[in-house]
Amino acid sequence: MDERSEPAIDGEAGVIPGITIDWLFRCPAFGVTRWDCSVGQRSISVEKHQYWHVISFIHTGAFVLHSQGRSELIDPTAVLLYNPWEPFRSSHPFGCHDHGSAIVIRRDALLDILRHHDPAAEERFEALFTASYLRGLSRVLLRQRLLVRSLERSEPHDPLSFEAAFLKLMGEVVAESSRQKGLDRPTGPLETARSRRHYVEDAKALLQERFRERLHLEDIAKALYVSPFHLCRLFKEETGMPIHHYLNRFRLRAALEPVMEGTADLSTMALDLGFSSHSHFTSAFRKEFGMSPREVRRAGKAAGPLAG
Repeated sequence: MDERSEPAIDGEAGVIPGITIDWLFRCPAFGVTRWDCSVGQRSISVEKHQYWHVISFIHTGAFVLHSQGRSELIDPTAVLLYNPWEPFRSSHPFGCHDHGSAIVIRRDALLDILRHHDPAAEERFEALFTASYLRGLSRVLLRQRLLVRSLERSEPHDPLSFEAAFLKLMGEVVAESSRQKGLDRPTGPLETARSRRHYVEDAKALLQERFRERLHLEDIAKALYVSPFHLCRLFKEETGMPIHHYLNRFRLRAALEPVMEGTADLSTMALDLGFSSHSHFTSAFRKEFGMSPREVRRAGKAAGPLAG
């Protein structure tokens, strides 16, 4: 492998001197990490680099980033954008106590997001980001922190909805970067209404066949020869709902009869339907139907309101 080739997101690569990295989530397109700078120094550090494109969020602390001939104070109001193999240095004039989290994204996945905003992105082989940091993005920061907190607590989550949430978040970061550069405009060939419906209907058919599996966006996108970001965007635009909402709705409809009949163990049924746990299933069921599975089961046995 060439020393500058992009490594797989498997947690084995990406070590940066002086920074402790804890991988919270990995899939083929991107990963999520927590990082902690434990040995920073007041003077300028040795030269460092990232192995992938990285969107980094500072939770606490501050440092000075020395990159591209400039020095910038980076604090929790900033979102850092790193290009792979692009050299940078850092210094810690306020002491070393900064830590945060980051999204590590492979080039092909980021390029797919960028194409919608920046027509010149294809020509930038490695350095897809044109800025080293952004400021603002308060709502994006909040959602990102909540997603990271969920991972840290090891809360059960639907991988499809989780991946879609992070892709949406990355899309908003890219859109803001493009707006700051005056590039916020759709690009590429326009799709016909027929081709858009074709993708969405094929996705629905696949979900109906495989709705019991713990699906990832990558699984569906590969089967349809489309990118995960593109699939999410088309599905939402054509149906009015995110793809994971559609999948959960389909699963919950399949659960109604067994729940009312009372013949299936709820924990077993939840896992068989692709939910991560009994509590995940119960929460989704109550949100969809306004009653818990046990309430529906009792009503079904009593031939109550649901039967009338």
